[in-house]
Amino acid sequence: MKTYKYVNQTWQVLFFIVLCLSLPRLGRAQSTAAVPYEPTYTEWEYMKVMPGKGSDYLKVEQTWKKIHQRRKEEGKIINWTLYRRVYPSGSNTTYDYATTTTFKSGVELEGTLDMTWEYIKKGLNNEEIAIAEGTEKTRQIVDRKLNLLLERVEPQGRFVKFTTLNVKPGQGAEQEKLERMMNPVFVEACKMGKIASWRFGRQLFPLSANGGNYYRGIGVKNLDDLLKNETNKYIEAAFRKVYPTKDYAAVTKSFRDLMTVVTVEIWEKIDSTQ
Repeated sequence: MKTYKYVNQTWQVLFFIVLCLSLPRLGRAQSTAAVPYEPTYTEWEYMKVMPGKGSDYLKVEQTWKKIHQRRKEEGKIINWTLYRRVYPSGSNTTYDYATTTTFKSGVELEGTLDMTWEYIKKGLNNEEIAIAEGTEKTRQIVDRKLNLLLERVEPQGRFVKFTTLNVKPGQGAEQEKLERMMNPVFVEACKMGKIASWRFGRQLFPLSANGGNYYRGIGVKNLDDLLKNETNKYIEAAFRKVYPTKDYAAVTKSFRDLMTVVTVEIWEKIDSTQ
């Protein structure tokens, strides 16, 4: 039975599933909905849209959303989300859109290889099948990453500022400890209405000496909130509410000593499974 090209590319990350499954479970993170959260695996795919194919590409993703929704309902994935890259953008950028697909474990990720063309077109009408068949004519997958989502505060906002971090060798455990300590601070920031979400994760594959190995995502309802947050010291205000006896300056210095910022981007959430 034919396996669709979109799925076949996933084989590249399967070598690393043993690593993923052997990683220790970290403490559960709090959320605004008070729902216990366990670390999950997320595959990020970065798409460069073919010139003049923007509207066709969005139709493709709308069709694939139906497939991913079925996968979610069947327990094959936890969630799927489509983002548009807002900054940086333009014809010279490496990608325009990104999708994230979240799995419970490598078992579900490996099961992606069994998603045949017959499975893909199940439940689609003839027009949607034709759109799915034309996927490769609208975009090129330019990169794929496998991440471990460690901490989060939901729900997610419309815009997300994603920061890629490069933590110094041997300091990953300390960085994760500090981020876990900051989880209730971002819960408080959500209650204050300063942000809409926060997440923190570790990049599993690929890894390089010069590339980022961790990431943060801070969600906001609109770009005005994002711009104001650059100057209003909301993190410090939330920190002092949660930890009135802790030294905020010392904690921020600890972060600076552990890592450097590699990239900062703004993404817009376009669609997701329900």
